[in-house]
Amino acid sequence: MKKFEVSSLEAGHYFTKPVFLDERYILLSPETPVTEEMVDRLRRWSYQSVLSEGDPVAKPIAISDGGAEAISVSVDRDVKENALFREAESYYHELLGFVERIFTNFVTRNDLAERQISEMIKRAIDLVRSHRRYILRLSDMKARDKNYIVAHSAKTVIASLAIGMTLRLPSHKLIELGTAALLHEIGMIRLPPQLYMSQKKLEEKEMRAISAHTVLGFKILRAASFPMSVCLAVLECRENVDGTGYPRKLTSEKISLYAKIIMVAGSFAAITSARPYRSPLDGHSAIVEMLKQRGRMYDETVLKALISNLSIYPIGTYVELANGTRGMVVDTNANNARAPIVRVVAGPHGELYAEQPTVDTSSSEEYRVVRAAADQSGSGSTTPPQKE
Repeated sequence: MKKFEVSSLEAGHYFTKPVFLDERYILLSPETPVTEEMVDRLRRWSYQSVLSEGDPVAKPIAISDGGAEAISVSVDRDVKENALFREAESYYHELLGFVERIFTNFVTRNDLAERQISEMIKRAIDLVRSHRRYILRLSDMKARDKNYIVAHSAKTVIASLAIGMTLRLPSHKLIELGTAALLHEIGMIRLPPQLYMSQKKLEEKEMRAISAHTVLGFKILRAASFPMSVCLAVLECRENVDGTGYPRKLTSEKISLYAKIIMVAGSFAAITSARPYRSPLDGHSAIVEMLKQRGRMYDETVLKALISNLSIYPIGTYVELANGTRGMVVDTNANNARAPIVRVVAGPHGELYAEQPTVDTSSSEEYRVVRAAADQSGSGSTTPPQKE
């Protein structure tokens, strides 16, 4: 494809072939003209160029009623949502760096800066509240060569806070919960790295050794004078509600709420992340697998709170609707976890839509979600279009 600078686009001109924001996301069809409003929007959202296999021409082509306006609205929404996603992604990478520094300082200086952790968790709470639809696209948050424990801890913080908000925890308890989520793997660092960085599934003897990490984490946090509620959450975050977890085989009524939340949040983060010995599950498959363990591994109320944030088809998942169209889940439906809000992006034959309507999949049989689907590039990625 050829690149065209936004500054070179002339209002009233047409392109002989479709114009794209990137190689997949359509901006203009050949019968739709460039408008000043569209160019202004691209500049406002810092797009420097667009792509097309065609060329700009001055010859007017008949436009269907409302076509140009609909395209402009679609562009405005797309670039704004992409900007919000990038803001969420930027914070996630900042959180990754922070977690990495906290762990490094602990290893090198035996120091855990509780006040700094609390301040970062406060920012995480604000971000989850303001960018929930974007920060919860955990599968799209890439770790960029970070240690698995660092990335896992960061994702667990985000998912835990979302669950805690759904359960209406007050702010001071959200800070404690987020702190425990960030530090719930701190005991792992005291273990030989070949255990938690293993390229294969661990043997029973190795599993017994690694199961000591929660006790180690508890002792580390108690020695550093963290609140008992935070320490217990770290100690109990691998307890299953049916009493089959570790280290104390507690049953549901004896496990702290923070620990139950971290168990659910951490499991979703782990299942949807790649490990050396297995590929990640997509968000929908992860939710299905976790539902099979409700009342066994997971507290049902906490699991329901996760699903209320993500739906059965988590935010960012591509789905196929009953009418054959495909779309991306952009929000949850408070009244029906199986019927999320979907932005329709492609027709039954894979043709990309310039105007992408947002539909409530519970509103009509034709919009019912029938299955999760790969994205329109066929890669399975749910990452939004990025600037050149």
